[in-house]
Amino acid sequence: MNEILKILNSDNKSQIKAVFLFNKDLDGELIRKKFNYWSKYFFPQFFDSKDTDFHKKIDEGKIGVYLKGDNFLDIGFRGCSKTTRTKLFIAFVIANDESHYRKYFKVLSKDIGNAKQSTTDVYNMLISRRVKALYPEIFEKTEAKREETMSSFTTATGIKMTADSVGTDQRGDIQDESRPDFIYFDDFETRMSLMSAQITHKIWLNMEEARNGLSKDGGIVYCANYISERGNVHKLVQKIKNQIIIPIEENNEPTWDRYTKDDVAKIKAETEDYEGEYLCKPS
Repeated sequence: MNEILKILNSDNKSQIKAVFLFNKDLDGELIRKKFNYWSKYFFPQFFDSKDTDFHKKIDEGKIGVYLKGDNFLDIGFRGCSKTTRTKLFIAFVIANDESHYRKYFKVLSKDIGNAKQSTTDVYNMLISRRVKALYPEIFEKTEAKREETMSSFTTATGIKMTADSVGTDQRGDIQDESRPDFIYFDDFETRMSLMSAQITHKIWLNMEEARNGLSKDGGIVYCANYISERGNVHKLVQKIKNQIIIPIEENNEPTWDRYTKDDVAKIKAETEDYEGEYLCKPS
């Protein structure tokens, strides 16, 4: 650890980059450590509180999706950092996987604006000053015509990321003769969508179309709040074995020291559906 910190505090760009680079054959635990070094080196603003045990499990789940094509259901209370860590992970693998194992990332949300924002956030991470200085190859100019907007982009290394809505048909989504091989569902179920059984069912059908349209070895991350036993999140809880459900407190103790007991009490007093949004127990 001290040797790594020494390298990261140096001016040797090649050695710094070597700390973060990996390929698909590297052990998943080493990739997880590299991801944490990279995230905290470039984006310390997201880590003003120390990580806790469930963050390790969140990271392990996403690495399993990336390397093995798993499906991972990531349910957590609002503010547990599941969305931020997912976007950081996607930016990390785009920048550092020398094998470019995943070629086509797709973000799907109930609201297309949320999906576009996630893609924009990843894009902004990759073009941030310090990242761009260490990884100029990601968006270097090439002769090939490439899309490069904040809501849909293709890197010079041949990796595409795009945004869409779970309310639209997902059939036939192919990029350069390849199908999406990493799908990230986020905020795909809301209180408004749950008010209509017809809309809820349509979303499920579109999610299934997206899943069936994956490449043969592709995987999916589902990030969600658990606010109802009538919706699609509940279906996934019953269906997906690889899952984590994170409440804000257990046995009257906060599960992350970012939140004190007083913080939890304030959230509980002010939140209309504390059990669903923060305990992940809609029943």
